[in-house]
Amino acid sequence: MLLRRLSMVLVVFGCIAACWSPQAARAENDDVWSLLKKPGYIILLRHSYSPASPEVEPKFGDCSTQRNLDESGRAQARRLGDEFRKHGINSATLVASQYCRAIETAKLTKLGPVRELPALNQVYMSGLRDAEQQGKQYMKTIPANQLTVLVSHISNIQAIAGVNLGDGEMAVVHLDKTGAVVVDGRIKVD
Repeated sequence: MLLRRLSMVLVVFGCIAACWSPQAARAENDDVWSLLKKPGYIILLRHSYSPASPEVEPKFGDCSTQRNLDESGRAQARRLGDEFRKHGINSATLVASQYCRAIETAKLTKLGPVRELPALNQVYMSGLRDAEQQGKQYMKTIPANQLTVLVSHISNIQAIAGVNLGDGEMAVVHLDKTGAVVVDGRIKVD
């Protein structure tokens, strides 16, 4: 009996280890990437890494007043674009917040021209409800056959999709029949 229980414990730990292995993560990522070739999926991308912000009120169009990507953030954004191309996606509709770090992230992917959308601008507690509504409303206007990457901020993405993404991480989502955002998977490019 003890030997049987020990065997079961080892099987469970083996399954856990397999699920956490890099190979399992790559297979899961490949499944999520394959969704992007089907109609109706949208990418929510948190801008790439940007270190601490200046202690001034940010002004759109003046990057010196904003938190910006550093070289590691720029490299991360370029790797994101390379991953899209590696998975057979050479272009996408890019829509970014008006903050320099979001615009630069989108541009560095080299997937297409970047359009700015104020609804994706970073918000805080008092603006989360509006950000959620505006973000979802915009998503409803995206044609199903148009792969679109929305580059925004942690608070906006949390409000829209209920997911907390790391720097440069993507959530692949779709809208269900009621208009609710469904998270189908996440992709983190190393």
